[in-house]
Amino acid sequence: MSSPLPVVDACWNRIGVWGDRTCPELQQVTHCHNCPVFAAAGRRFLDAPSPPGYLDEWTTRLAAPESTDAADVASVLVFRLGDEWLALSVARLVEVTARRPAHRVPHRGGLLAGMVNIRGELHLCVRLDKLLGLDAAQDGDGRAARLVVARDGAESWVFAADEVDQVRRFARASLSPTPPTLSRALSRLTTGIFGHGARAVGLLDDARLFSSFRERLA
Repeated sequence: MSSPLPVVDACWNRIGVWGDRTCPELQQVTHCHNCPVFAAAGRRFLDAPSPPGYLDEWTTRLAAPESTDAADVASVLVFRLGDEWLALSVARLVEVTARRPAHRVPHRGGLLAGMVNIRGELHLCVRLDKLLGLDAAQDGDGRAARLVVARDGAESWVFAADEVDQVRRFARASLSPTPPTLSRALSRLTTGIFGHGARAVGLLDDARLFSSFRERLA
């Protein structure tokens, strides 16, 4: 007879991103996936033996074709740069972390803000606001409420965000064309606009975005 699954307080379903979002820790971790409580609960479940029929049930579920509705919904991280609200696909997102000082690279400037140390690894910190033609900040280090780490294959990029909302989902069918009022650079790197409440959020074209980083920093 298999042991019962561990009993945990699924706070993420009550006060987390799948609940009423009142958890005070969300301001720091942005999403429950980044919370140590969520991670610890996951480890307890992984260490526990599977209940009877569990593997058969999930084999059947995963073998079923993906529904059209699920394929038409995108998950993105919404954040703000200056006055613009933007979004990046969570498929490219590694993490959102607290502000860290950027160590400048001698004889390099412009788009490159410097190098930042995140858990012992050095990452290139780029000025996304400068690439998109948004209002430049007086101090690239001091402006960042959060740092967003994004990855393209083996490459990772870090950029500052004035404000990070959280992971949101929207229907791809609701994406509207980029308005002509956007700057040329922002328009070129945006695939369209979707609405979230009273906000108009620009969805970044991550392939073009990372390509621009490589080209400009080569």
